[in-house]
Amino acid sequence: MLVEGETLGWVGEVHPLVARTWDLDGAAAFELDLDRLTELAGGRVPTYRDVTSFPAVRQDIAVVVADDVPAARVRDVVRAAAGDLLARAEVFDVYRGEQVGEGRVSLALRLEFRAPDRTLTDEEVAERREAIAAALRERLGGELRG
Repeated sequence: MLVEGETLGWVGEVHPLVARTWDLDGAAAFELDLDRLTELAGGRVPTYRDVTSFPAVRQDIAVVVADDVPAARVRDVVRAAAGDLLARAEVFDVYRGEQVGEGRVSLALRLEFRAPDRTLTDEEVAERREAIAAALRERLGGELRG
């Protein structure tokens, strides 16, 4: 493997006799100089998030706010109120019409709650959802839509 003409590693097929010794039909191996690769990338190391074996709790909510409130602001308030257990918050639908009233908009958000060390309880998620509803009311004059 070459970066700017410099060899930083190799990749190749494991010899069939060696693979058979390990009871593999076929295998590949590689070596990479990550320290040098990081240096060449200007010292920037990408961040990562551990994959956890604990399941996420997914919920959808609909928030009604004034039509001039940006969806990004709603998402920011939701993230801040939910705390560190909120892994994702995505707006997936926007509705304007009679059901929400003149000058109002309903934003549907998909929330994903996750803890890295345990399965979340319904009570923990309910507390976070109540905190979200309170923050939306206080900061944006918004309401969760039933």
